[in-house]
Amino acid sequence: MTSRLIDTRSSRSARLPAAGLVAAPLGWLAGWAIMRLGGSSGPNTGWDVAHALWIVSFVLFGAAAYALFRLLGGSPAARVALAVALTGAAALVVQMVIDLVVGLRTADKPAMVDLYDRVFAVPGVELVFFTVGPMLLFVGLLALVVLATVRRVAAPWQVLLVVAGIGLMVAGRPASGALRLLEGLGAACLWLALAPLARPAAPSSRPRRPGLD
Repeated sequence: MTSRLIDTRSSRSARLPAAGLVAAPLGWLAGWAIMRLGGSSGPNTGWDVAHALWIVSFVLFGAAAYALFRLLGGSPAARVALAVALTGAAALVVQMVIDLVVGLRTADKPAMVDLYDRVFAVPGVELVFFTVGPMLLFVGLLALVVLATVRRVAAPWQVLLVVAGIGLMVAGRPASGALRLLEGLGAACLWLALAPLARPAAPSSRPRRPGLD
């Protein structure tokens, strides 16, 4: 009975981070779609909802990084990659919180610009939370997927999709018009690469010894 309870808890603790592999890119994509449908003209409800979704999404990206770390068995290289990814995820959560607060505290675009100027006047904020920090999430995720490929937990095509996804998201970020669709395509690539890794491992076929239930 005790062993069954431990197995159930272990299974749940593995499934929760693994859910991030599926849900994180989808959550980001949902927020992106809301921004494209009018949220970017904020401050407005679309801005607020999109950034709330992105906060959840980047927390889930952190969970996804931990799920990849578990798949790799906690090797030293995986620990470094996990630390990098979690640092980036934390920076992005802070960025989204700042964006959300700015949207909630202002009534129009000029007021938003003024408040952002005051935020960025704080030394290190723009560099850590808006420039360098966010990149670490994707560097860490890519490193974890590369390590998973080396361990044959992931396939080479998944690495290529992660690289393509990150590249498309970076390319689409400063673009305008229809080229902003590159960001959404990049998130879809990440989902296609990460979601298959959420599948639980096949249960062991080793026979159970009597009396250990």
